Amino acid sequence: MRDGKVPDWIVHICVAYLVCRILYFKYPLFNSANTTLAMVGALLPDIIKLQIIFSQIGIDLTDFLPVFHIPITSFLMAGVISLFFENKKIAFLFLVIGAISHFAMDSLLFDIGEGMYLFFPFSWQSFHMDLIPPDDYWITLFILTLTFLVYLLGLWIQKYQNIPVDKETVD
Repeated sequence: MRDGKVPDWIVHICVAYLVCRILYFKYPLFNSANTTLAMVGALLPDIIKLQIIFSQIGIDLTDFLPVFHIPITSFLMAGVISLFFENKKIAFLFLVIGAISHFAMDSLLFDIGEGMYLFFPFSWQSFHMDLIPPDDYWITLFILTLTFLVYLLGLWIQKYQNIPVDKETVD
């Protein structure tokens, strides 16, 4: 989702939330704190969008920022960020879960520009499945609706099934 519009960030955040929230029903490690890390990780590949800000002040970073939209760089950024947490392995794991969810969603899109180099440095071939147009806002609405329903289901389960509210955090 490289068209520079905010809804793609919303989809990336929601998909990371959905993955973690659904897994939390079975695995307590997928708690709110760790889900938040996954949601941050889902935005790591789109650091490339900083170009929008820098271009407004006359700085052209188009030759430098695309390297951030490949998995190996996202994983390296997750590693660096995880150093700021007490439980580095868990922090790294959830940042990477978010980044993987980002690349999974982007791989469904029609190819835009140079595409996505999922297998760099082993291959320079861009990867895309050409299933979803990048400007399809129905996908955004569907994901938002699904996220809201899973959120409500989680509240209901916690309230009526006595599932404990998050116990474990990354701090």
